[in-house]
Amino acid sequence: MTMISCSENEETLQSVHTAVIAPGVYPVKWTHGEARAKVNRGDVVAVFSTASETEQSYPYTIQTTITRASRSTDDNDVVNLPYSLVPDFYNLSASSSQPSHSRDLAEYATRETRNTEGGGVETFWTFDMSDLSTFPDISSVQFRAVLKAVGTYCDVYVDENSSLITHEDAKEIAAQFDKVAYPVVTKNFGSPPIINSSSRVAILLPLAFNGGMEDELNPNGTSTGLFNDRDQLPPSTDNPYSNYRNVLYLNPGLYNSKTPFFSDKWRPILSHEFEHMVNFRYHVAKESVPVEEGKALLSEILSGYGLPNGDYLMWENIVAYQNNPSPISLVQMEYVNENIYGSYGMGLLWMSYLYDRFGPQAIHDMATHSLLGLEATAAVTGIPKQHLFTEWVQANIVSNTTSNKIFSYKTIDIAGNGGGNYFDTLKGFGALPQHSIPYTETQRQVHSFGVEYFTAIEPGIVIIKGNNIQALIICKKD
Repeated sequence: MTMISCSENEETLQSVHTAVIAPGVYPVKWTHGEARAKVNRGDVVAVFSTASETEQSYPYTIQTTITRASRSTDDNDVVNLPYSLVPDFYNLSASSSQPSHSRDLAEYATRETRNTEGGGVETFWTFDMSDLSTFPDISSVQFRAVLKAVGTYCDVYVDENSSLITHEDAKEIAAQFDKVAYPVVTKNFGSPPIINSSSRVAILLPLAFNGGMEDELNPNGTSTGLFNDRDQLPPSTDNPYSNYRNVLYLNPGLYNSKTPFFSDKWRPILSHEFEHMVNFRYHVAKESVPVEEGKALLSEILSGYGLPNGDYLMWENIVAYQNNPSPISLVQMEYVNENIYGSYGMGLLWMSYLYDRFGPQAIHDMATHSLLGLEATAAVTGIPKQHLFTEWVQANIVSNTTSNKIFSYKTIDIAGNGGGNYFDTLKGFGALPQHSIPYTETQRQVHSFGVEYFTAIEPGIVIIKGNNIQALIICKKD
């Protein structure tokens, strides 16, 4: 059987079919469903698949001829928060029993938002977050809200039972939306829907959305913010709880939070949830979870927040994906799996890579394209999705070692701390003890348009058996 190994003198790009292969990266050759390759200490083996356009799972086995030394498997990299944050509800299907950094904006808030003292009171539907034990089947309730600020593009409604959120607070929220969220999202991702003859956005702050609390996030579980696509459709027997307008839900406890993890987190959340709303106009909730959430997370970074500014939640998403990429796929359509935060992390890395490689106009063209996800990416870039994915698989390992934009991130320091700006250092892929190539034949699985990374702890032979999968040996660079 043919063996391949790393060459220290490799200087030129190779290509397999039309995917570009970076220097020091070697595709593994397969014979009758088996591949063998030499590896040196520190080399990374990437196992991935592009065999199906839907979320198919492909089993395989992997082992090395070298006996692995006994090592600790403690991978507790994620800080425990005093809150349980539920995933974004953007694609939550509603049944008949539920509805479905800093910038100085003070001058703008005073100048461009109308004083609405004694503003009108309206009744809205919202999710009742007082009991999340039934998630994802969250019940709905009505609440009355006071119009406390009117911006250029938005109206801010605060629960009439709120005792903390003032008219000045509401003006601050309107200013953030008008001067940051709206221009960033519309420039990069498209225009908002026109619902019930209006494109204006109602920003709601219901106490029930935080289990009745408003001074802090509900410690029993909550959501920071939400776009509910059911509000885009008129009320009906099948959609009884629609507000039938462009609505963003903002957690009042998040706005008032004094917890360092969530300081000013409401600002990027406005961009995040508004991107979901804009995406619905073009793709009607048919995007895959990583692609859709990746765009929303990218909107936070483009708004001046997120990972490069010490955001814990975004850091946690990437750590969750780097620690356990196996169950996640770029074509994953459901929000529920064993690593939902990792789905966000994969999406953020994918969309950041595309942004860095192809630029903002390409992102806008993908976001507003009539095709979805990977199909839109292929149409805009002219690169088959299978080949683009193969190049991204390499970028996740070699980004910090090359200036070639095909294999480089700029937005994210894939295995670093962003010059000291991150919440904590990202260790990268294949960096934990459990990511070592196993010394006995071990059953694994990878999804189509998903990837796993393994690191060699000693020189030896890696043996992989399976069908509909590919593998790359990515040689360690000192």
